[in-house]
Amino acid sequence: MQHTLSSCQTALTQGRYRWRHDTVLKELADILERERRKTRPTNKKAVPTIKFVKEGQTAKKARTAATSILDESERWEMKVDLGKQLVFPDIVHTTQRPDIVIWSPKDKKLVMIELTVPWETRCDEAYERKMGKYTELQEQCKSRGWSAWLFPVEIGCRGFPAQSVWRMLSNIGIKGGDRKRAVGRLGQAAEKASNWLWMMREEKSWTLNH
Repeated sequence: MQHTLSSCQTALTQGRYRWRHDTVLKELADILERERRKTRPTNKKAVPTIKFVKEGQTAKKARTAATSILDESERWEMKVDLGKQLVFPDIVHTTQRPDIVIWSPKDKKLVMIELTVPWETRCDEAYERKMGKYTELQEQCKSRGWSAWLFPVEIGCRGFPAQSVWRMLSNIGIKGGDRKRAVGRLGQAAEKASNWLWMMREEKSWTLNH
């Protein structure tokens, strides 16, 4: 099963793994697009206040509201690399194409997300490989004055999302029940696509219309 779902050269050359990857990527893009479209609070400077404390007591620190990356700007744009058509935003010149790019030109903030759908035991390896691939691009963007985040994420090909997925969603601002449902959608998409690959394993021909 491991060979068929993750390391078959025929499946690789015929684009079967790319089809599965893009199937999961579409789900992830839909989840992130819904979050991107949410109305963001306008950033306003807090009015300073004076707290009076009785003698012998200490002032309690005010709790700050939990924020996310997307809360740092009111408007974001997003591109998804489906069909190898992504053109990186006009920040630096590069031929690299992260799977998803979310950015705010106004506030100079950039989020890069790179998806892998490996065999479960290879999730850590995939994470390190993709981190190494895009770290230089991240640093180049930072050198241009941009805040840049890089999130390699892995959905096991049998439907088991890695911790990197949970962390990315939290950082983006998807939390609680919404995060759990999002992770479930991604796992289900990977599992269904892999089930199809398994059923088609004896078929020598393959079209991406499946």
